[in-house]
Amino acid sequence: MIGFISAGFNPPLSFTMEEIDFLERSDVIIVDTYTSPNYLREFGGRKLTFVDREKLENFEWILKEKKNVSIIIPGESFSATTHFTIYKEAVKKGIDVKIFHNSSIFPTAATRLGLHLYKIGPAVSLPRFKEKFRPLSPYDKILENFRIGLHTILLLDTEPPLELGEAIDELLWMEKERKGGLFDRNNEMAVLSRLGMPDEKIVYATMETLKGWKEGKFPFTVVMPGELHFQEQEALDLFRL
Repeated sequence: MIGFISAGFNPPLSFTMEEIDFLERSDVIIVDTYTSPNYLREFGGRKLTFVDREKLENFEWILKEKKNVSIIIPGESFSATTHFTIYKEAVKKGIDVKIFHNSSIFPTAATRLGLHLYKIGPAVSLPRFKEKFRPLSPYDKILENFRIGLHTILLLDTEPPLELGEAIDELLWMEKERKGGLFDRNNEMAVLSRLGMPDEKIVYATMETLKGWKEGKFPFTVVMPGELHFQEQEALDLFRL
């Protein structure tokens, strides 16, 4: 059997009792280090197999295992299509599978701020800019959400980690290119640092203020509010920096 272990925000402390039981009965424990930052380094003295993008996307070796296999995935297992592809191929081959669910950045990053669940739009990934790679598609997606009153969860690049100040600079650069009236230094946004971990920090402030904020640590998640109900505004004010 292959078990898809959703590790939540802070494994091993965030593992569920069901997940721990399955892990203890597993012969092979695989840890995904590709789709999201991984903080798990050990589990009960067991040998762990850490896999990168190449090993995860070329997953036939997993399906050939004749033992109980656990795949530990940060957050929620099927937030990334890569894991569902493994699941789909396992089902096609008649391999027994079990999915264990847990907390995910979707939609927790927004609901933790008191934003209404039904107003959360499609999430947006913010990649690290390179000399010849400065995509404007993230801006267009955020603007599309904003125009219909929806909030946007922004996921910052992890390889290498995109720092908060760098992310804000990228958004402001996109504004200069697109001129959609979406961002300026006085726009207010929310930032969640190390959500679900003992040292989590959550703040709500202008982009200018957030650029100088030094208390948070990677990973960061940014939430761009859309149209705010008064209850949502009251909730955000609890985190005002």
